[in-house]
Amino acid sequence: MRMEKHNKQVQALFIFLILCIIPLEDGGSVNATSLWGKKVDFMKKDCGYLMLKNEYKIPAMDELSVCVNVRRKLSNSHWTAFTYRHPDKTSIEVGLKGRGPDLQIILFGRIWTNWDNLISLENWHSICMTWSKSMTEPKAYVNGTEVELKAQTKGLPLSPYCCSVAGGGTLTLAVAHDFVKNRISIETGTELKGSLSLFRVWGRVRSAEDINGMACTDGDILHWEERIWNKSPDCMPVKDVTQKCDWPYYEVKLVLIIMREDGNKTDIYDAREVAHQWLTKALEEFKLVPTYLHKVRVYPLGSVLTHSSGNAKRGIVQLRATSPGLSQFDCVAHLNVVPCADVGQMQDELMDILARRYIIDHYEIITDANFIFIYPLDDLLPDPVTNPPITSTESLPHITETLTTTVPQLTSLTTEIITNAKTTATTPIEVASTTELISSSTETTRMTTSTPFMETTLAESSTAVKETTVLPSITSPTLNTTTCSSTTAPEGNISESYFNVNLNATIDGSGDPKDIITTWLNETLSSKGIHVLHFKLLTPSTHAQKRSVETKSYKVDRKRSLLLVTSHSCVFHAEVTTSLNITETEKLIHALLDKPYMSGAVYIDAQPEQILVSYIEPCPEHSHQTRQGLFKWPQFGVQGIASLSCVGNPEKMAYRQCFLDANSNNAVWKSPDLGQCQVVVHSVSDMEDIAVTHDNAEDILIMIEDLVHENKDLDESDLSMVLDKLADVINVSVITPLLGEFIINITSDILESDNNLLPYTNSILNITESVGDQMFGFPGESLSLTASALAISVVNIDQGNFHNLTFGVSSTNKGLNPEIYINREPFDGTVAFISLPSEIQERFPFINNTSPRVLFQFYGVPTLFQIKNDPGGKKLNTFVVSVSVTNATGPIENLKEYVAVTLHHLTTKNKDQDVQCVYWDFNKNDGYGGWNPKGCWTYNSSSDYTTCLCDHMTHFGVLLDVSRTPIDEKNEQILTLITYMGCGVSSCFLGITVLTYTLLEKLRRDYPSKILLNLCLALLGLNLVFLLNSWISSFGIYGLCIAVAATLHYFLLTSFTWMGLGAVNMYFALVKVFNVYVPSYILKFCLLGWGIPLVICGLLVAVKRDAYGMNAMNDSQIALDDSEMFCWVQNDVVFYVSVVSYIAFILLCNGSIFLVVLIQIRNMQVNQPAGTRSGILKDLRAVASLTFLLGLTWSVAFLAWGPVKVFLLYLFSILNSLQGFFIFVFHCVMKENVRKQWRIHLCCGAFKLQEYSEWSQTATVVPKHKPNPPNTFPFMASVRSIKSNSTQSSTVSSESSQHQMTITRTDLGFVYENSLVIPRAGLTVLPYDTSPATANGIEFPARPWKNGFDTDIYPT
Repeated sequence: MRMEKHNKQVQALFIFLILCIIPLEDGGSVNATSLWGKKVDFMKKDCGYLMLKNEYKIPAMDELSVCVNVRRKLSNSHWTAFTYRHPDKTSIEVGLKGRGPDLQIILFGRIWTNWDNLISLENWHSICMTWSKSMTEPKAYVNGTEVELKAQTKGLPLSPYCCSVAGGGTLTLAVAHDFVKNRISIETGTELKGSLSLFRVWGRVRSAEDINGMACTDGDILHWEERIWNKSPDCMPVKDVTQKCDWPYYEVKLVLIIMREDGNKTDIYDAREVAHQWLTKALEEFKLVPTYLHKVRVYPLGSVLTHSSGNAKRGIVQLRATSPGLSQFDCVAHLNVVPCADVGQMQDELMDILARRYIIDHYEIITDANFIFIYPLDDLLPDPVTNPPITSTESLPHITETLTTTVPQLTSLTTEIITNAKTTATTPIEVASTTELISSSTETTRMTTSTPFMETTLAESSTAVKETTVLPSITSPTLNTTTCSSTTAPEGNISESYFNVNLNATIDGSGDPKDIITTWLNETLSSKGIHVLHFKLLTPSTHAQKRSVETKSYKVDRKRSLLLVTSHSCVFHAEVTTSLNITETEKLIHALLDKPYMSGAVYIDAQPEQILVSYIEPCPEHSHQTRQGLFKWPQFGVQGIASLSCVGNPEKMAYRQCFLDANSNNAVWKSPDLGQCQVVVHSVSDMEDIAVTHDNAEDILIMIEDLVHENKDLDESDLSMVLDKLADVINVSVITPLLGEFIINITSDILESDNNLLPYTNSILNITESVGDQMFGFPGESLSLTASALAISVVNIDQGNFHNLTFGVSSTNKGLNPEIYINREPFDGTVAFISLPSEIQERFPFINNTSPRVLFQFYGVPTLFQIKNDPGGKKLNTFVVSVSVTNATGPIENLKEYVAVTLHHLTTKNKDQDVQCVYWDFNKNDGYGGWNPKGCWTYNSSSDYTTCLCDHMTHFGVLLDVSRTPIDEKNEQILTLITYMGCGVSSCFLGITVLTYTLLEKLRRDYPSKILLNLCLALLGLNLVFLLNSWISSFGIYGLCIAVAATLHYFLLTSFTWMGLGAVNMYFALVKVFNVYVPSYILKFCLLGWGIPLVICGLLVAVKRDAYGMNAMNDSQIALDDSEMFCWVQNDVVFYVSVVSYIAFILLCNGSIFLVVLIQIRNMQVNQPAGTRSGILKDLRAVASLTFLLGLTWSVAFLAWGPVKVFLLYLFSILNSLQGFFIFVFHCVMKENVRKQWRIHLCCGAFKLQEYSEWSQTATVVPKHKPNPPNTFPFMASVRSIKSNSTQSSTVSSESSQHQMTITRTDLGFVYENSLVIPRAGLTVLPYDTSPATANGIEFPARPWKNGFDTDIYPT
């Protein structure tokens, strides 16, 4: 006993000395803090560079890989990421530098440069270089993509196998260095003005796939850890969320100190068992994320960690080796974290757990934080380190019982245990017992011994059979351990079940409620094999009779006789190992908790109705689609790990855990571990046969995101397939924030690619809008999803409190996600800003009591909005933003309070450049989409920003130096000039025509002349209002603008109405002659011509006044400049109904009448004697006159499409702007009676004519028919005064010779020269002084009327 006591005292003294010496040897502190997720900011004062410590020398290498993350903050012509100088200090062996945005790789004094300007300011860039002896030049990767390098150094290139990287050199980060008199000298002017992170070195060439897909793994030569660098005190690493890395695989290397109670040494076999149990117990205390122990290996001291520790602690190791009862080993463990965990947090928190002292049975475990190394690992593969030999081992003396296990001797020297159990804490005796049990079962289990080290492998496999070659049996080394008690499970089919328990317990007594309840639960349930998991004490409730007090009050008043009673609710999970069925187990748990519990002065009671026990179902069957293939996971028990064979390589296994979370009442599948499975879906085309369903939508998106991220440059078929899959996901799934984030990220990757997006622009816009429209399940009033090239923000509207809503975007640097802010004023750095007026509240619909939602979208890639058949000169100079209202019954447009959109120019606008506010019209360019200025105009514009005002919601942008039409700028200017000059000329001549027919009474005695006068008045008003429109619009007065727009609309309709009435009059005169009588003929025409347009415009002003407003001119309205405003009809429906359809109807009727009249006149000419027929020029002049009269030239506007559009626009502008001029020519200048009236009233001297006494004498004489004498016929004449309202008829005898008329056929020239008038009642009697057939040969046509018909009288 005295010797044992002495040994313990010696052990305690040595432990004390070790713990004291460890910090002294390391400068007084433990430098084990992780650098992962942190950066070194070299912009700080006195933080210029990092230098590798001397004890961490880089070895000689025949191949290497170096990766580092660099962020340049200030621009300098030359900068340095790192330099590694040859140990002879003469040259740079390996280095990474830059010249501005260009990258330089230095290797053995040679320089290679990439000139693609990839290393931009203010962005993080992952830069990697690889080289091996077999390569003639290095390879470089920027952000996972290989870049082209060009040799810059003169001389011979590298020859294969010429060089190796020398070991033992000096390494600096952020600066280049040299040596002056064997002292290091830092090069100035080439330092990195920015930050650096994740510098790692590998002694092998990493593939492009490894660099791109394993960016979170650590190097094997140099790790990203603080302890290996010399730095100034001010150069402390700082956290940077952009450098955070999540990874599932980790390797732990450490020095394990095991102290036995009896003072004896621990052999390597027992060390392996103790290490396994210790790590299992330690990981149970690790609460960051579920962590699984994959493999544990134990080596003799110094076999593994010599390189990692750099011999810095050799003295400590020797000291430990001389202490009695202490044994030291190198330990290596591989961990699997599910799900992935942040590397930095994993290192810090796991380091803290492993640095604690533990006691496992009669063993005490001690570790040193300076000898604990935790690194993210590429994969859970065996450590390639050669197994070192063991020189000596010692047996553990018998304490109470020796357990000897006899196993077959195998050829392998590795101990491997295959078990179905989970990785849980077990004692050595339990492990041995498990080994015996499995060995005796139908499964064949192999156990082999190894003198170098011991290894434990735990695999989840219930059906796999391990076949081995059995050699003659020998007795294995004896495993000595203490006796551990074990509980014998009941007979029968034993299984583990999990239950959720929710109860309310009444505590009568003092103490911490949580401690009291957990003690009660453990004592009550553990005796029946029920374990309490995930206990959570809810907010306590108090009995009504008594008031609860703080826990500390119980401690103070412990002696009080009156105990306060409180009631507490709690929930926990119960793990039950039993052969009972579910119902019986639930009853058992309920019965145990229903029993009153008393411990000392504490009494606990739970009422039966307040104990709720529910069974937790196993994880259901689940089909999981991955790039490694389709895995159909079967129903599996809670907390179990299922395994399936890999699709591409069936000999490998995939694992997945059925996980029970502490905050959930259901078991869920965790993400599977597919690390051993090979990829079978290599490209997007491999997904063609995978149908999208509600269950696999998330899996499909994960696969697409992975594939697109690997290869953004998709061909046309792959891009189409991706968009189709995204549309299918939206159609079959409920869009959650998670699914929405996947879709936005995929779309962003597509936008940043070099793909031709022209055919898919509308599809992409519809996909992103559908994501926002169908988004559900997000907390709060708004949700924003951002990616580097795209962002959407969904805002639920409270109609009762809605006043204004704004949306802004900032920080759109390449590679970084934009920042979204709602209801904040714009500030410097804002690239897009939208302000919605309060008026849109009136447009919010109510659909099934669903609140309206506003969706904002931002597109950071202008190349998405390409134009098909772009004629050139068009350039989108801003990002594009969009706003829409979800649940709206129709588009929100024609707002009186405009939507304000402010956009930042991508390139600075010069003073002589114009901008144009536009929106994306999905229907333009044959459905490909295009820009349309309708409803938007420029409010103000500077060199950097343009503010637009729009009366509707859609996708907004600003075009720089583009015309508003598909024609070039020169043609637009010419057309604009023609339009305004033509309207001005027409106004002048229309005024002359109106004055002529108004002042000269004899010219307007007949109906056609009166119709012509009204038409000229309408056209004159139309031209004048059109010319003044832009000037009046410039005042910006809303009411005045409506008045001008309504007036212009009115005169346009009256002009076409009088054109139609002129055609009707011509139809009555030449086609339907007999039995036509219209009382108050001209009065009714005036009511129709001026009244119908008045009714239409009046109704619009009264019912839908906002249909009129200010608008920028578009294709059909040629403006003087891009910024000219125009008051006109803005509503599309009103425009097409009251303008387009009205004009089209009149033109259709006029064209029909025109054809009928031509046919009628042609028939007359056929029956006319040859000598009386008119010439071709006279016929053409008559046709031209009728064309302008009936307004048929306006039909050119309906034909202005396709390649002839420019030509037809010229024709349209010339003919219609000069319509008034042509009316003047045909109906004043070329009309003989008008010329004679001018000479009578306006001329003097020789040019003046004497006024005729009778109007009939002004008629033009028609040549006498020579071949045949005219036929005569008796007729009935209707004699009536022009102003009479009654008709007086007289019948004339057929024998009378006084009233005969000659019947001849009218030619086209006669129709043009003379006039016909609508019949009053039958035929009108000829004047008494005129004979139908006179000696001088004057003849009248077959249908002579007193007032002539003028074919040029019907205005267009």
